Amino acid sequence: MRVGFDRLAGQLADLAPVYLLYGEEPLQLTEAADLIRRVCRAHGFTERRIYTVLPGFDWSLLAADIDAVGLFSERRLLEVWVPDGKVSPEGAKVLFRYAESPPEATVLLLRLENLPAAVQKAPWFVRLEALGVAVQVRPLRGQEFLDFLADRARSKGLDLEREALHFLAARTEGNLLAAAQEIDKLYVLYGRTRIDAQRLFEAVADSARFNVFDLTEAWLMGQVERTDRILAGLRAEGVAPAVVLWAITGELRRLLQLLEEQRLGIPVVESLKRQRLWDRRKVAVEHALRRLKRAALHAAIRAAVEIDAVIKGQAVGDAWGLLRDLCLALATAESVYLNLSE
Repeated sequence: MRVGFDRLAGQLADLAPVYLLYGEEPLQLTEAADLIRRVCRAHGFTERRIYTVLPGFDWSLLAADIDAVGLFSERRLLEVWVPDGKVSPEGAKVLFRYAESPPEATVLLLRLENLPAAVQKAPWFVRLEALGVAVQVRPLRGQEFLDFLADRARSKGLDLEREALHFLAARTEGNLLAAAQEIDKLYVLYGRTRIDAQRLFEAVADSARFNVFDLTEAWLMGQVERTDRILAGLRAEGVAPAVVLWAITGELRRLLQLLEEQRLGIPVVESLKRQRLWDRRKVAVEHALRRLKRAALHAAIRAAVEIDAVIKGQAVGDAWGLLRDLCLALATAESVYLNLSE
């Protein structure tokens, strides 16, 4: 059965043997996969096996895991990620066999990015789609994109007036990931409230004057003096520390995701391509990946949680001083500012 992204949640009351996720819209692909994982965990699927299909992938590993599932009592989620959407003849046989005789206590989550249209007519694809649930995601345009923005804002407790909604649509130009980030920033700035055009214009004007993304670029590149100077400028211009922290934690989560993909054997170049970063940002992220280790990033996340408590008045401290320590620690990868050593 084929359903749209917006109808996926309604199809998860009773889990299907297979979920096919495919298309060229990375935010919806990621969120659809996250939703399926959460529901599987809630249904007692305690074991999760992940396969990333890169050139030279041995499909017999997945075939063996499928055959072995029946030997164990645990419910399992078998997650297969195909970044380029290309399934080899060997893979087609394995997937067709799964569709013919799906093992018990098993859910197959097959994520196919950039799937060629011809593949949708392949026998293995047709069989899997008939067996389970297929979700095709695609870029949103016109009214669909406006509806996405409005729904996304409502999920954060934000009510965007019509003029503000259209301005945000023009600013993000159909990029769902960028739009989601802008809405997150509005929530950090204003909380759960109504957003009119003037308030949105003010938020955009602030971004043009004191760009928090310049700050993240500086520490990603390891530019210590520039990091310190930009942070001081942000403070002097009256930027909310919560917005600064929001930008920092967004990059920390991105770096951790990229490191995890590296661990799974996905080349950094491929991961950055899916992130849709501009060239200058890609260079900065690559610098940070070479300098900052997983343990350091987790330590930085813990520090961010403590700073968030200070900003919200739940703990005592100097939020700007703590932000400076965190930024300089990330720029230098030295524990003189925070305990970021491995």
